[in-house]
Amino acid sequence: MSSNEGAKWLPRKDVIIIGSGWAGSTLATSLDETKHSITVISPETTTPYTPLLASAACGLYEFNLVETPIRHTNKKIKFVKAEVEGIDCKAKTVRCIPAFDDLSVKDFVLQYDIVVIAPGSTNNTFNTPGVSEHAVFLRNAKDAMKIASRIQDCFEKASISGLTDAQKHSLLHFVIVGAGPTGVEVSSELSDLFSSSYASLYPHLKPYVSIAVHDVANQVLSGFDTKPQDYAIGSFTKRNVEVLTGSHIERVEKNCLYTKENGKISAGLVIWATGNKSTALVDSLPVKKTPRNPRILTDSFLRVYTPSSELVDGAYAIGDAADVEDARLPTTAEVECQKAKYLAKALNGKIDREFRYQQAAIVAYLGQNDGVVSGKKDYSGPQAWIAWRSKNFLWTRTWRQKVLIVIGWALDLVTGRSIAPR
Repeated sequence: MSSNEGAKWLPRKDVIIIGSGWAGSTLATSLDETKHSITVISPETTTPYTPLLASAACGLYEFNLVETPIRHTNKKIKFVKAEVEGIDCKAKTVRCIPAFDDLSVKDFVLQYDIVVIAPGSTNNTFNTPGVSEHAVFLRNAKDAMKIASRIQDCFEKASISGLTDAQKHSLLHFVIVGAGPTGVEVSSELSDLFSSSYASLYPHLKPYVSIAVHDVANQVLSGFDTKPQDYAIGSFTKRNVEVLTGSHIERVEKNCLYTKENGKISAGLVIWATGNKSTALVDSLPVKKTPRNPRILTDSFLRVYTPSSELVDGAYAIGDAADVEDARLPTTAEVECQKAKYLAKALNGKIDREFRYQQAAIVAYLGQNDGVVSGKKDYSGPQAWIAWRSKNFLWTRTWRQKVLIVIGWALDLVTGRSIAPR
């Protein structure tokens, strides 16, 4: 009897994966189905391709390209649309609340042999008043759709006769809070959109459009080397994107925000692209965590500790919600995927070594076919832009999406963006 045939006769372990982000979905599709019965629990039915969200918000991609369903016809993955409220590590159960308000079932319990905690993170407003009510986030396709709609509304409002120049300037001032890779790429995609498609659609409004990036830090692209950071600032200057580092946001109100340094700043749209915060589930779990912005602390095999540093049987944690002891890894898609692939191999019995993160190059798009790469070798310009586009292509997980992305690029060149066809 072959090893594969023998595995079919062994009882499969019930694996519950909490979360459908990069970490959870990568693990679910990488586990051996002959050894594991896989259940993914999440209030979201799709996994967003976060590197593509800014592009989709600015019309480069269709929205269905920037997310993929958890359910697969060729994978035996059970999906439960619910929120995990708690985990009983001794009984090996998870307590769930359905993601629907109109059901008679208000909660239920599922049993596991192995639980993988990967609920990701939520938006961190840093308790800034008005952010949740008046700013827009960018974490999934729904957010990208909302941004696209709000941008168009701003231009349509500014086209109404009778508005003063000051009112037009206010409506068409777009503020991005956060100068990390997400904030930089959002501002870059907006710059491309306003200088190309929207410049043709709304030529009468071009003098009134402005973009500003605010960050409390003293530099942009935290995590990059100094040379790429300086290059990014120069690129922003060429494209008339204002960068305000050391900017402290005091509050956000409808159509404006207030900073400690500059007071009231009128804006048609504020995009909040900074900070991650732990989920309610992570906050409630009685496990060992990092001291600041709590993340579940794991050993080098990604196993969860009790507060007294004992290992929890059958419990693992990956993704934004977790960090490896003494590693202090960043909360990026690259880290999430490497952890998920490692854990899948470990649970599949393919490896028994410790997890070691392999540093990958960091890429950021700066607009107008320009970009920066920071890694073993720093470089910028069109080469970096090609690397960024290539990485976007490689991040997608299905051939259908890879093909559609290439078709989207071609159509953009030939016929223009879908929001401004030639």
